[in-house]
Parts: sequence; C-alpha cells; structure tokens
Amino acid sequence: MRRATFGDDGDDRVVFVLGWGNRPKYDGVQWLVDHLAEAGYRIDTFEIPRTVSDFESEYLDPVQSHLADLDEYRLLSHSTGGLITRYVDDDDLVTRTYLSPWWGFHESLDNPVVSLAMKLPLSKPVLPASSDREELGELTTDEWYADAPDYAAPTFLREAKRAQERMPPFDTDDAVFYSPTDAIVSPDTIEAQTPPENRVPYDGGHELFNSRPRDEHIDRVLAAVDEGADAL
Repeated sequence: MRRATFGDDGDDRVVFVLGWGNRPKYDGVQWLVDHLAEAGYRIDTFEIPRTVSDFESEYLDPVQSHLADLDEYRLLSHSTGGLITRYVDDDDLVTRTYLSPWWGFHESLDNPVVSLAMKLPLSKPVLPASSDREELGELTTDEWYADAPDYAAPTFLREAKRAQERMPPFDTDDAVFYSPTDAIVSPDTIEAQTPPENRVPYDGGHELFNSRPRDEHIDRVLAAVDEGADAL
C-alpha cells in the first residue's frame, strides 16, 4: 500500500484513504488535497492495492499500523477506502468523513455470475468492472479515466463482500457525502446505514472531487473533516 504526504506545514493531520484504483497524482484527488492543505492540514494519502486476497492484512492492517504512530488525526476516505476506515476504532481519531463509501454492492454487481465467481480463489482481474466517465464524475481527466481499472479480481470482490457483511455499527459522529444516483456503489445501503442528519447528498458521479458541483460542497466537506457530523 503506497502512502504519500502533502501539506508538510500543516498543524493537524488528515489521513485520506483513497478508493479502488485511484491515485493521489490525479487532478481530482489533488484538487481535494490542495483544499485540505490550504485549510492547514498535513495530509497522508493511502493508495490501496487493486487486487487483494485478504481484507485485514492487505487493506486494514497497513492503515491501522500508520494510525498507531499518530497522536491525533482526522480520517477522510472514498469508496473502498470508506469500507476500510469503517473498521477504525481509536481514541486518537478526531473526526471521520466518508465520500461515497462502498458499503454495499451496486445492483449491477449483485448478480449470480459475480456471486459464483467470488467463490474462486483467483486473484487475477478477470471480471468486467469498468465505469464510464459520467459515472465517475464529469471532471474526470483523460489520464485518470485511461488508468481506471477495467477488471476486478474475484478475491478482491470476495473480501469486499465479506467486509461489508460484518461492518461495525455506524458512528453517529461521522459524516457521509454521497450521490443518490451513484452507479458504482449502493446508495441504498448508504442511506440504510446512515441517519439523515449525518449524510449530505449531491448531484453528480461517484467521485465528489471529480463531479461538477464539487465547489458547492467543498466548504461542508472541510467543515465535516474539522468538526464531524455536528458541522452538517
């Protein structure tokens, strides 16, 4: 798992766990990181592996190991990163903010073919998993769109499903930003898991930082990172 740090002069720490396939070098993520840095944060980004065979050892443990070295921090996550950070339970955690967390399979992925394939101990990406630009966000750059994964490994989907089925209870101090028309993760699961006062819907794609209304929501995202759900 790759980690990069931005905003070295920041007094407070934000740990940002990215979604599946995304990288901190792309414009949308950098746009959000720049806003965090301007708000006075030092940001540690985690670029997660695209293929795993064990959720705990390959996803959760590297994040937890880094957090254990921090005295105080805020958590920010997107998509699969939001599944990972759901498992963090630490007295040093100040706030936790989710962007389109992957807490349930979208209906397009929840089918018998995928269910059968997930039983195979195959860590090679063979299952179609591409998304069009509008589904990700209309501001998605050509560079990111060309690099976005087209296929997923059965073991990756198996481990995600297993983690989704045993998530810890939702913490009512947390904030969630999501699109009710998300075509990549299940918005119904997000709504079922999150009280109305803890969630902020937006009209756009799966990636808020690549969606056209991002400028309308950045202040609320920064407020949630700073203060938690009370800021909503």
